[in-house]
Amino acid sequence: MNTFSANLRKRIPLKSKAIMLAVLASGALLNSMSAQALQVTVTIPPLAGMIAPLLDENDKIEVLLKPGVSPHGFQIKPSQLGILQSSDLLISAGTPVDAWVDKFANRISAKQIHLTDLQATERLPLRKGGVWEKKLPKMLQQSEERYDHSHSHDEHSTALSFDGHIWMSMHNAQVLVEEVAQVLSQLKPQKSQQIDMAKQQWLARLQEQDQSNQQRLAPLKDKAYLVLHDAFQYFEHHYGLNGVGSVRLNPEVPPSLKRITELRSNLVSKKVQCVFQEPQFPGKQLQRLTSGTSAKIGTLDPMGTMYIMQSGGKSATFMHYDRFTEKLTDAFVDCLGHNYDR
Repeated sequence: MNTFSANLRKRIPLKSKAIMLAVLASGALLNSMSAQALQVTVTIPPLAGMIAPLLDENDKIEVLLKPGVSPHGFQIKPSQLGILQSSDLLISAGTPVDAWVDKFANRISAKQIHLTDLQATERLPLRKGGVWEKKLPKMLQQSEERYDHSHSHDEHSTALSFDGHIWMSMHNAQVLVEEVAQVLSQLKPQKSQQIDMAKQQWLARLQEQDQSNQQRLAPLKDKAYLVLHDAFQYFEHHYGLNGVGSVRLNPEVPPSLKRITELRSNLVSKKVQCVFQEPQFPGKQLQRLTSGTSAKIGTLDPMGTMYIMQSGGKSATFMHYDRFTEKLTDAFVDCLGHNYDR
């Protein structure tokens, strides 16, 4: 030890030395925690709700499409480009709902997961027309219109041969949880056991919620309903519900008067008990549609914005997926659960 170091040690009181060591130790701990922390970026709120329980308290989750913002015509802001650049993992649906991220995703180094690309993902064929004459048989989940896994990801911005609302499937949520847990373990191998435990606990919770939803929805399976647009096929298919049509063929284009007349006829012939609106669209047309009939008007939110605002306030950007499906179940029970004279 040189003379300077020896003199310095003599001048620093023992208590001060202890404080300095504590500060250094805490700094090292914070640096270690920071090095292990991940930033996970997701395109839409429901995807965040699927995977958030897998992350630890030091990880950060960013949702690009904030609650209440329409995905149609959405453009990424300059501030969000920085979020993408700093991401360790980017998760997207990989369908037109978040095709706006594709050209930027190709420029970043983050690991990426596209739900639609996963082999086990359930993909249901598009339903043609606004009135669905019959339910799709289960075998059509992997139909002749099967998605080609050899495509380039840029093709997500084109029309799909399957229903792109793949986040509405409890099965797909479980598939994504499995995949994300595997990738997180690769990014943080020192925490692979904790990640696996979190995965098992979260899958068990989703299974518990699924069973609860099944029990509550079982009495409603024969009750007919219309939706504003065909965003709920996966939920309907999973729980065996009796959706018979959609008011809008395109969610951005209001129905014509001719179509309203046709739908009113179907309300009677198919004994429609409920017509579901969506909170981002005005409800006056549905009021005219159901006027003079016994059909009620309910509300379903495919992005969960209404449910997020109700439970987490304006600052919340997502809600856990079990709660999301519970809220959807609540909406079906509220509108279809009353007595109906058949």
